[in-house]
Amino acid sequence: MNYSSNGPTAAAVAISSFVWYGGTDAIKEGEGVCYNTDYATTAVPVTTKSGKRANHVERPSTSNNRAFAGVLARNYPAASAGQFIEIYVPGSRGVNVALGVDTVIDVSMLTFQVGGGSAAGRFVGRGFPGRGSIIPRQTVTAVLESDTAGATWSMATDGKTLTMTSTTGLSAGDTVVILASDLDLLAGVKYLTAGKYEISSITSSTVLVLTASAAAGTLTAALGVTGYAYTGNPKCQADLLTGEESGGIQFVQPPTAGTDAMVGIMAGGVTYVCGTVTLGADAETDLAAGTTFGEKKGFWSLGTFTTHDFVVDAIAGKTMEGGTTLAELEDFDAPGDFAFLTWLGAWKCISTNVTEAAS
Repeated sequence: MNYSSNGPTAAAVAISSFVWYGGTDAIKEGEGVCYNTDYATTAVPVTTKSGKRANHVERPSTSNNRAFAGVLARNYPAASAGQFIEIYVPGSRGVNVALGVDTVIDVSMLTFQVGGGSAAGRFVGRGFPGRGSIIPRQTVTAVLESDTAGATWSMATDGKTLTMTSTTGLSAGDTVVILASDLDLLAGVKYLTAGKYEISSITSSTVLVLTASAAAGTLTAALGVTGYAYTGNPKCQADLLTGEESGGIQFVQPPTAGTDAMVGIMAGGVTYVCGTVTLGADAETDLAAGTTFGEKKGFWSLGTFTTHDFVVDAIAGKTMEGGTTLAELEDFDAPGDFAFLTWLGAWKCISTNVTEAAS
């Protein structure tokens, strides 16, 4: 393949591929997609070879996050039966990527968002380098409001009235992305469904109303919520990195009940833990055994948790330096608490500022 610039020097060096998008929703220029590597039907079970596992794509999820395909070359409208789309694959330079955060040219690195319904695929925060991560080659200030700490955003019981720091610059028709929310598993399941929502109206300098409720179930109290808001489809010029799979990034929030109620922690990539929550008990998540040598996993706290903590529960095979069995990683309770691990037949904690508890 010729990677040289064969057109005007102002053009991007875009490596193009046409693939089948299996979703029925509209998808925007610059949003990332992943290969449907576990594609199977009754007629084509997983025991049967299928090229569709190499050319069918879908929005990023916890089951495909280690199979990044590329970013959309242009906008595509909703299609009830799926459609062919053009993507730019890793190795492309100077192409547009869809943002959930502001950028500074040549500074830091962004990785695609996993989960969150139709918000999946936007580039929102730092993950591991490699496929699915980008280096911004343009300074863009377009994301108008963001709260991943969960300290200022609050959703009323109607699931539509959202209070935030400021609604300045937002208007009807703009987009709010909900990343995570309070989750109460003791007093009935009360939470907000992550995804993209359209703004119906702006009612004050800090309050807006969505066109549809984000509530899953009946809310009996206002819920803390994390997310970001923007106009149109903010994008920046970027280089798509190659190499091993980054695994993407995901956003979760501990349930107020705590205990072993954490769900949906993806394999690989970086999991950001959001919210400002008083926990009834430690909110724990198990870290399953890795599947390949060198596999990486990261946890980073964006939220503040009081009374109890977010805990990564380690199981058999996870070790500390010197061979001591690592029981769990404790005391994630403030923004900036982190742990990064790699799988070498056992999980090795390679960098952390939280407590490594031995069994």
